[in-house]
Amino acid sequence: MSLRQRLYLGLVFLCVSVALVITIALSLPETHWEFSISEEQTLQVANDAIPPINIDFFMSGTEQIQALSHLALDEPDTVDTYEEFNQLMSMNDLLLDHMQTLRMQLADGSIHNLVFVPRKISNLPPMFWLQLVCGSLGFLICVLIKSTGNRQRGVNDFVITGFSYLLFTFTAAIYSTKDLLIDGQLFHGLSMLNHAGAMLFSAALAAFLWNYPKVIGGYFVSIFAYLVFAINILIDGFQVVDGPATGSYLWVFGLFLFALFGSVVQWWKARKHPLDRGAVRWLLISIYAGTIFFAGGMMLPILLGLPPLASQGLMFTTFLLMYGGLALGVIRYRLFDLERWWFSIWAWFLGGVAILLVDVLIATSLTLSNTSALAFATAIVGWLYFPIRQWCWHYLSHRRGLAIEVWLPQILARLINVKTPLQLENAWLISMQDFYRPLSIESESEQESKSESGIKIEQNGLQLSLPRLTRSGRLVLSNASQGQRLFTRNDVKNYDILWTMFDLMHKALLAKADGANAERDRIRQDIHDDLGAKLLSIQHSSKDKEPAKLAKEALKDLRNLLQSIEIEPIALSDALNHWQLEAQERLPDTVQTSWKITKQNIELELPPEHFSNLTRAIRECITNALKHSEPSLIEFTLNLSETLDITISNNGLRHSTGKSTQVIESGGRGSDILRKRCHSLGGSFKNWEEGDKWFAFMSIPLRPFDGAEGPKYSAR
Repeated sequence: MSLRQRLYLGLVFLCVSVALVITIALSLPETHWEFSISEEQTLQVANDAIPPINIDFFMSGTEQIQALSHLALDEPDTVDTYEEFNQLMSMNDLLLDHMQTLRMQLADGSIHNLVFVPRKISNLPPMFWLQLVCGSLGFLICVLIKSTGNRQRGVNDFVITGFSYLLFTFTAAIYSTKDLLIDGQLFHGLSMLNHAGAMLFSAALAAFLWNYPKVIGGYFVSIFAYLVFAINILIDGFQVVDGPATGSYLWVFGLFLFALFGSVVQWWKARKHPLDRGAVRWLLISIYAGTIFFAGGMMLPILLGLPPLASQGLMFTTFLLMYGGLALGVIRYRLFDLERWWFSIWAWFLGGVAILLVDVLIATSLTLSNTSALAFATAIVGWLYFPIRQWCWHYLSHRRGLAIEVWLPQILARLINVKTPLQLENAWLISMQDFYRPLSIESESEQESKSESGIKIEQNGLQLSLPRLTRSGRLVLSNASQGQRLFTRNDVKNYDILWTMFDLMHKALLAKADGANAERDRIRQDIHDDLGAKLLSIQHSSKDKEPAKLAKEALKDLRNLLQSIEIEPIALSDALNHWQLEAQERLPDTVQTSWKITKQNIELELPPEHFSNLTRAIRECITNALKHSEPSLIEFTLNLSETLDITISNNGLRHSTGKSTQVIESGGRGSDILRKRCHSLGGSFKNWEEGDKWFAFMSIPLRPFDGAEGPKYSAR
């Protein structure tokens, strides 16, 4: 079974277990009361309207049922005897049988009905989720260790502690967070599973500490620990002794002390080996921190006949100190030999072993001389084994999408469609997304990038930082191939090839723009000097009014033409900044503005005619708002999908009473002008009144860069 299959199997088991625990917890009945045990060890109840008060007894019809204080216990095995333990289970069954007619009489003589309702997921208390999270985290850490296939003595025992930790936390999460009642058989079964999990934890911990990192007890200690576990299950299950303290806790605590003694022996064995001593030190600190708090705060007080120092659910969190500490020890002291580069090391080692096995197999199976067998084996390895191994490595390491020859045709096709530097920047972002397939792309400003240049692998291969193509700042790509691999030097080489291609295109676009600007300046100057001068002469020299008028209009059209030549496509973000600034300058201080803009993954360019008409349209809407109303707020909403949709609204219509909610379409000369401007761009315009508000809506079709859907990136 592969590493990934082991991980998936562990995750599936965990998900099924979590779903089962939540389902059982939701099946328990719920009331609107809070039950607890008073200082006098009596059952008391409270709610939002009634302070804590003792319950005299329960009633069902004319039958009175004892209000047993143990009903409010979080942990049933804190009772003194198994007789009380069984009585608690029977009492739950009895009350559940009378659940439909159950009432309770309080110490003040009042009688209240107990209404049981189905439990909702919002009724599950925080302590339930805390125990669920603790058990899941401990189990996941053990799954990660087991998934590597490590066969060191003691590793399997440590993994068993994770399973047992999940077992006793998940079962306790159900019955310790019940409202009042739980089915007696279910309660008894969950409690026995909890005891089994606790005992299995101590047995596995003992086997682990006596066999890791040095094998001291060997199989004898492991057999002894698990044999004690099996004997205890029989004693506790058949209730051979007086109570849970001697039937469960004493055994768990005794085996735990045996495990601690094994850790002391490990410390003594490692005293002359610095590296082993450091690993043992970290190992013991982690285990002691995670288990002694629970043993001293929960098990020892119960054995001494004292109440626990804290609730069991809260004490379960201390075990995370052990699992978290051991997870850090994997990195710090190479616990379980799980170095960061374990995959490469094992791949190299197994590759060499495979070559030797092929050589030995050929040499022993063929009746050839040593020289002939060596030559034949070398040929087989070189011509057959190496190509097959390379293909398997290429397939299993998920590097099929990294070859630049796969993406080169798509990138070239994308570059052919580029017309402007802004489109080139979008093509660059899309290419980075398609080529590296990161989980996220973040944009860093020039100040945040700390004047770095070139490409840089960061966080041990988790991130790739690279410069933007046509703008200042940098892009940070995180988790290559959707988190399946790290960034490598091969990515840097491929990036250099991509950068060279895009940089050449960028320089070509800049050179084309410079040439176009130079030619535009020459044409504009020639038209201004030659045609403009002649039209001006006709206007002033003609004695007839009609030719002079025509020359004047032609001169005006010529100026507009020259002005349009100077305008270049403008980025949508720059257009938005221009519109916001102009609105702020035109409006008085008494009028507030609100801008709601949807951010897009790809920057778009507005052609000159679009920018000119939209600027005049927005300007006309502001003029209408000031002319026909007394607004205090003008709202601008811009949404970009396949069209650019702009909605402008203002309040304070003079003729409105402010009470009407009827939508009334309005029109006039200004509206006709706005409609014509939008129609000239292939769009639409409409305006209407609603209450004391006036609305204008413009929809203009826009076509972004024709490449692919843009990457999802954000600014840091």
